[in-house]
Formats: sequence, C-alpha cells, structure tokens
Amino acid sequence: MSEVQFSVVIPLYNKAATIVRSIDSVLQQSLAAHEIIVVDNGSTDDSANLVSAQKDARIRLIQQSNQGVSAARNAGIAAATGTHIALLDADDAWAPGFLAAMQALIAAHPEAGWYAGGYAFRYPEGDKAPSHPTLDSFTAGLLPDYFAVVSQGDMVATASSVVLPSHVLQQVGRFAIGERIGEDQDLWARIALQFPVAFDPTVLAYYYQDSPDMATKARVDTKEWPFIARLEKAGRQLPFERQKTLYQYLSRQLVGQASQLVLAKEFDAAQKLLGKPLAKIAGMRWAYWQVRNYLHL
Repeated sequence: MSEVQFSVVIPLYNKAATIVRSIDSVLQQSLAAHEIIVVDNGSTDDSANLVSAQKDARIRLIQQSNQGVSAARNAGIAAATGTHIALLDADDAWAPGFLAAMQALIAAHPEAGWYAGGYAFRYPEGDKAPSHPTLDSFTAGLLPDYFAVVSQGDMVATASSVVLPSHVLQQVGRFAIGERIGEDQDLWARIALQFPVAFDPTVLAYYYQDSPDMATKARVDTKEWPFIARLEKAGRQLPFERQKTLYQYLSRQLVGQASQLVLAKEFDAAQKLLGKPLAKIAGMRWAYWQVRNYLHL
C-alpha cells in the first residue's frame, strides 16, 4: 500500500470566532497532515485574514464567492494532492490522535470507501455522546451494515470526522451542489452503496453545537430533502436485504424532517411527508409524529 497523505479540507464562511481553533486542532495532530486547504466561501468577517496570518507552510487559502458548503468542499477536494481527504468544518475540532487513528484504520481496511472516527456533540455545558444502539460492543473495523446502524441511531460520521479516499471520490463523485441539508449524508450513502465502511468508535472529533449559524439551526425545508428521493431510486436496484436497511434509514430521515416541520408549525408540509409510503417504514416513530401533527403540537 502506498504512503497515506492526508489533505485536510476546511470550508469557511464567517467563522472568525472558531477557525483558528479548528486549524490548531490540525496542527496539533500526532501524525502530521500533508496539507491544509481552507476554502473561504465569500466570508464578510475577518475569517480569511485569520487564515492568512497562520505561519504553517502547509496551509493554503482558496477564496471564492459564496456558492454553498458543497461547492467549497468540492473546491478543496479538487485542489488536494493527498491520497485521502480529511474533512473538518471551521467550527469543529479534532482530538490530537484523529489522523493517526485514521491511518491505522486505512492500513487495516484499504478496501473501505470511507473512514470515520467517533465524535461527541460539544455543548457549553459539556460533551454528549451520539446514540449508536447497534454498536455497543463494536471495536474499530468494518461496519456489518452501515444503513442498519444509522437507521437505528445517530449518524456514524459527520463532515468533521470522516476521511475519503481520493480514488473513491473520482469514482463516486463529490458533494451535491445547491443542497442545504443532507449533502454530507448523501455522499456517505452513495459511497456505502458501493464500498464497505470502516469506523473507529473512539471519540476523535468534536461537533460543536454553540455556533450561531449552524446549518441545522436554519429554517427547515418544506420539500423533501433531495437526497432521500435519489437514494430511494438507487435502492430499487439492490438485493432485498440491502434495500430493506437502506429504506429503513431513508424512512428515518424522512420522518425526522417531518418532525422538524411539526416543531416549526409547518403542519401541511409535515403531513405531506408523513403520507409518503417510505415514511411508514419507520413504524411507531411515524405514528408518533402523526399524532403530534393531528394535535397541532
């Protein structure tokens, strides 16, 4: 196996308060990154200047107009020269052993389509572990069924805890442009349809929840997230058991979107999503949100 070289790609938009923290977490890795590519997506604050002030020669700043986070990540991927792309958002951070753990995972499972380390939601009051009920006794290795895992718990990977082989991206493609929600889940899923997925559950990344402009805090889309329909269509070509776990995962995503719409009092849009056959696969979760919708809670 050839030497692993990590190209770190950081999309940046108005994160002057956190971008130095993110870069510092890369510079403090026990295994050095090959390069650090920061793509400034049209920031209007001091973010780009803070990146330019960094003295490490491995840091490159790319500046472009605001075209969305997918376009920023794709620009960084296009500019990367490493064998593997390690993604990190500008308001998150890695533990010092993240890249070393990913290198070990790659060495053990070079056939994987992507690699991820465990993460923690970081709140001002402390860290919270994500829920992975099917992985209680799991140690680092290949997941038996990625879609089965994420249909019953939180996502295995965030856009700050995943490493993507460059050759896989050449085969599968990059992030979908123009989609505010789910562009990362879409890519993880497209790759997982064709490759095994490797995971180390050790907490190696911190997903900060105190950023005032997090995408997850933005207005909820009233139309079905585009990646759901794309993956539902792709699933029609799968053997029954693989299709079953994929559709369970997509059902959870659809009902999760409907639940956000209910909480935002977008009842008509929630009802429309919950009426789709795919939503009913989620079972009791679907019924629960039907009741909330009926009661206008």
